Amino acid sequence: MLTPRQKSILDFIVGFRRQHGCSPSIPEIQRAFGIRSPNGVAGHLLSLEAKGLIRRARRGSRQIDLAGPLEAVKSPSYDLPLFGRVPAGPPEQFATAAPEGCVSLDENSLGFHPREGCFALKVRGDSMKDAGILDGDLVVVEPTPTPQAGQIVVALIDGESTLKRLVRVKGRWYLKAENPAYPALHPRSDLVIQGAVRTVIRKLG
Repeated sequence: MLTPRQKSILDFIVGFRRQHGCSPSIPEIQRAFGIRSPNGVAGHLLSLEAKGLIRRARRGSRQIDLAGPLEAVKSPSYDLPLFGRVPAGPPEQFATAAPEGCVSLDENSLGFHPREGCFALKVRGDSMKDAGILDGDLVVVEPTPTPQAGQIVVALIDGESTLKRLVRVKGRWYLKAENPAYPALHPRSDLVIQGAVRTVIRKLG
């Protein structure tokens, strides 16, 4: 039987390996869970190792291997299509005709059960930095037929794509940056919402 913290750390290790192709280091686990001491992380890893769920090498900062049948403790995983980079800056031409590939994410990383049509995008630019979305982040986007004011959305504005907050004032929709260096974007003709951001995933280290 795992404690809730042990299960969370194991889920984090599994998700990190799927996304990055290697295990997280102890400092990365510390940052992810707000654990002050490396010894605190080491204690949890020793418990997971004693329960036969991981193996640890004596050398190397990322030498955590999964062991044993993990199906009972792994969160469900999903393969989402990955569509290039969405500008979090001035709008740019952004073609989403075909995905560049896919990313495998578990439900623990996503924080929700993705429905059909969800996709992932890499972020380029810093116009959403005050909302905690930074250059290089991965955003998971869920199509929504009825977008709501205040949501962070991927939108086509006058034929160009961008990532911004959706705002409605006096019956008119526009897009707002979360960085005072960028102006609000008011559509001249068309504003099409491609989906709302549900999860932001940041590469550690």
